[in-house]
Amino acid sequence: MNTQQLTELTWPDVAQAVAAGVTTVILPLGATEQHGPHLPLGTDTCRAAALAGRLAERLPALVAPVIPIGCSSEHRGFAGLLSLEAETLAAVIVDCAQHMAGWGVQRLIVLTAHGGNGQALALAEARLHQVLPALAVWIPSPMAICGEAVLTIAAEAGLPFNTMGLHAGEWETSELLSLHPEQVRMEQAAPGHTGDMDAALATLIAKGTRALTAAGVIGDPCAADARRGERYLAAQAACYEAAWRQWLTQSSRT
Repeated sequence: MNTQQLTELTWPDVAQAVAAGVTTVILPLGATEQHGPHLPLGTDTCRAAALAGRLAERLPALVAPVIPIGCSSEHRGFAGLLSLEAETLAAVIVDCAQHMAGWGVQRLIVLTAHGGNGQALALAEARLHQVLPALAVWIPSPMAICGEAVLTIAAEAGLPFNTMGLHAGEWETSELLSLHPEQVRMEQAAPGHTGDMDAALATLIAKGTRALTAAGVIGDPCAADARRGERYLAAQAACYEAAWRQWLTQSSRT
C-alpha cells in the first residue's frame, strides 16, 4: 500500500490494511472561510490535509477525506464563507465514525486545523463515548500540543506572537507558502491587527473578525517564509506523534 489516503484506495486495499493491523484513522477537519486578501478560503483545509498526511506516515494510520466546512461564524460578513452549526458538524463526525467502526477501525484521531471547531469536537467526543464505547477517540488541542514548538521556531526568527498571528498572519502564510505557493498572493499581503493576541481572541469570539480587522488578517503575513513554514509543519507532526503515543500509553493503563 503506497498511500494512506482513503480516497486513493480500493475497498480491498482498506480491508487488507485493517487486517494487517492498521486500525487507526485520522479524520482531518478544515474550514472554508476568509484568510485575508492573500490566502485562499481553503487554507485550513489545506493545512489539515497536510498535517494528517504527515502524522499518518509516522503512526501508521489511514487518512479520511478532509471535512472542508467547519464552524466559522466568526467570519460572517466576508464573501465566500461556508459554515456549519456545531451540532451539524458533530453529527457528521459521529456518522463517519460509526461507519469506520463498521469496517474495523479501533482508534480515531480527529485532527482540526481550525480553532472554531472546538465546540463541535466536544459534542462529538461526548456522543462517541456513548454510542461507540469500544472506539478509542483522540481529539488533540492544536495549541496545547504544538504551540510551544511553533512559538520556539518563530522566536528563533525574532518573530513575536502578534506577528505570527491568530489568523492569516505569518504562521499560516508561511505554511501555505511551503505547501501551495501558487495559491499565495504575497503582493496582497499586509499587516492586519497586531495588538495583544489574547485580547484579540476574546474579541474574535465575542464580536467576530470584523470587529478587529476589515481585511480579515490577525497578525502580519509580510514576514512569511516557506522554509519556516515547512519547519512549522514538521514540528507539529512530531508533536502530534509524541502526544498520540503518550495518550495510547495512558489509555492502555485505564
